[in-house]
Amino acid sequence: MPRTRLPITTIAVFAITAIATTLQYFFPLLPRFERQPGALAAHEYWRLITPIFFHAEGWRQIVFDFSALAIIGTIVERIFGGRRWLVLYFTAGITGEIAGFAWKPLGAGSSVAICGLLGALGAWLLRNPRPMQSRFGGMVILVGAVILTAFRDLHGPPLLVGIVLGWVMLQRDARESGTAAI
Repeated sequence: MPRTRLPITTIAVFAITAIATTLQYFFPLLPRFERQPGALAAHEYWRLITPIFFHAEGWRQIVFDFSALAIIGTIVERIFGGRRWLVLYFTAGITGEIAGFAWKPLGAGSSVAICGLLGALGAWLLRNPRPMQSRFGGMVILVGAVILTAFRDLHGPPLLVGIVLGWVMLQRDARESGTAAI
């Protein structure tokens, strides 16, 4: 039986996020790093990335985000690899924070970055010719991303970014390996 590699990138980001989230309960870190109205106008550009390491909405958010990161992160890392995982996670995270500054200017959480990973998984499912349920699952993610974006939910744009980046990555792999691209 072949050995499965540990999802090192997922574990590392999980650990960093867990440390930051834990520290926010002992030190006043959240006001310094969360998304806040006027922060970008005040040239606090770190707030485009730091909110994904903190959680402003309590234990339900923490449990959901950490569970999603562990599950989706592991799957996406096995499909795309660690480096691409980082590109997907942080590009989607920044996209979600930009949407957040426009639509929900106060907050923090890793869900927007995780949505990029879910979007990439959706792209992989859309490209999977069998079984048909795979394509259906990918289509649900795509339609959900469009609906969330239309309703100005900050999770929609990172889902779309994840789908597009994931699709481009998969197309490139298909071209390089000489397999038929969908």
